[in-house]
Amino acid sequence: MAGCNICLDKSCDGEQQLPEVERFVISADSWNRDRAIVPCKVRFAFNNVVGDSFEMCTVQCLRYNVSVLKRSSKTFLKGDWSLMSEITDDEMKRLLSIVKWSKRWTMTPLVHRLTTTDAERFALKLKKSLIDKLNLEPAVTIQFKVYGGEPCDGHDVRYKIMTDGRALCQWKEVVEDHGFAVGQLMVCAAVMYEDDPVVIVWKV
Repeated sequence: MAGCNICLDKSCDGEQQLPEVERFVISADSWNRDRAIVPCKVRFAFNNVVGDSFEMCTVQCLRYNVSVLKRSSKTFLKGDWSLMSEITDDEMKRLLSIVKWSKRWTMTPLVHRLTTTDAERFALKLKKSLIDKLNLEPAVTIQFKVYGGEPCDGHDVRYKIMTDGRALCQWKEVVEDHGFAVGQLMVCAAVMYEDDPVVIVWKV
């Protein structure tokens, strides 16, 4: 089946535009790294919010901000669209190989795909539940260790506790030393080492 020549959606087939919509699916053929074409049948509803930004949530409950843009024949969702993708088979294999370390984790690990804010603005936010369990001070440093089979030297990372309870970590040195990039999948876990909190990171 050939798809729509406008939105590239194979199920479009010139369907009538709907004034309201609660749920829709964007074809894999309709998106690239930074934007997705809104299906023709729901374009009318999206044109009412052109210029606005809003939050989207993946089936894995990952949240990202996207904005709505309009051209003469197409409407787009623009943002870190590539981050909405599933974990690949290769990533899953590497992720499972990390599980052998699970006995060392004292708290539930976080699997996270790096965003532009994380990897290019060097601002990583650690969730509130992790901060509460580590009992971190309001503003000081915490040690990050990146593992790749053998432990590396630690990095002292400055952070501050935000009003929502998360910790904003300025981890530029970690990103640059280990080549973290937008879209990189990582596992982040917290451990207590000699009574000091340490964040362990694996590149997946």
